[in-house]
Amino acid sequence: METTLPTLFDSTFLAKLEQLHLLSRKIFRGQQHAERRSRQTGSSLEFADYRNYTPGDDLRAVDWNIYGRLNRLFVKLFEAEEDLHVSILLDCSNSMLWLPEGRPAGALTKFDHARRIAAALSYIALCNLDRVNLFPFAGKLEQDLGFVRGKGQFHSVLGFLKALSGTPNVETAMLASFRTFSQKMKRRGLAFVISDLFSPEAANALAFLRQQQFEVAALQILDEAEIDPAQMADLKGDLELADTETGATYLVQGDSSLLAAYREQFQAFTHDLEQNCRRRGIGFLQTTTAVPFEDLVLQVLRERHLVK
Repeated sequence: METTLPTLFDSTFLAKLEQLHLLSRKIFRGQQHAERRSRQTGSSLEFADYRNYTPGDDLRAVDWNIYGRLNRLFVKLFEAEEDLHVSILLDCSNSMLWLPEGRPAGALTKFDHARRIAAALSYIALCNLDRVNLFPFAGKLEQDLGFVRGKGQFHSVLGFLKALSGTPNVETAMLASFRTFSQKMKRRGLAFVISDLFSPEAANALAFLRQQQFEVAALQILDEAEIDPAQMADLKGDLELADTETGATYLVQGDSSLLAAYREQFQAFTHDLEQNCRRRGIGFLQTTTAVPFEDLVLQVLRERHLVK
C-alpha cells in the first residue's frame, strides 16, 4: 500500500540532495576508480601489461607502435575498473513507524527518516556511477527495487521509497532476511543497514553479513523518547505497554526505579551492539530523528572511509 507523504521528498529535500551531489563529486573525483581497480582485464584508461596476439583477438587492442618497431603483434591489457554495488537494507517493521503520544500532526517517524537517508545515500552513489539497490525487510526480505545505475535512475529510487509502507503485526526477522539477501547477491559490495535494530538477532544478523564478505555500515535510528521515556509523558502508576510489532501487552508499575532500570538496560543493549560491530569491522552509528539528515549522511560516509 502506498504511503502518501507529500513533504517527505519535497523541493527542499531535493535541493539538499543536489548539495550532497556537488560535495560528493568534489570528494570522489580521482579516488573512486583507483580504489576499485581489479586485476581483471578489459577496457580501461589504466594500462596493465602486454601479451602475444592470438587469432581472434580484437585488432583495436593491438599496439601498432610496437609492431612498427619489432614487427610483432602484442595486445594491450588493462585493469578493469569496477563499479561498487551499494545495497541498502531498510527496516520496514512496525517499530519504525512508532511515534510517542503528543507529537504534532505530520511528525516524521523513524521510517520516514530512514527513507530520506536511503534516498540521500542512493543519490550520492548513483551520481558516482555505482549500482544501487533497495532491500526492504520486516518479517522477511521483501521485493527489492533491482540494481540501478546513473543519476537518471534516481526517480526509480524515489518512487520505490514513496511506495513503501510499514509491516504491522509482524516480528522482525532480521537474520532470515539477511540470509535471503546474501543468497540473492551474486557480487559482494557495500551494505547499509538502516534500522532501529530493536531485534535480539541484530548483532548476529550484522555479523552474518560481514562473514559473507560484505562491507557493512549499520545506522541505528532512534526516537529520543526511546532513549529517555520520561520525555514522552509522566510514566507513573499502573501502565499497560504494548509491543508495536507483536501486539503483546504488559502490565507494569511505573516509577522512578523502573525508568532508571530501563535507561540502564537500554544503554547496555546499544553499547554491546556497538562493541560487537566494532570487533567485526562493521561501521556503527546511532542517531536520532532530531539530527538533520545531511549531517548524518556525511558522518556515515566518513565512518566508512568513503569520504575524507
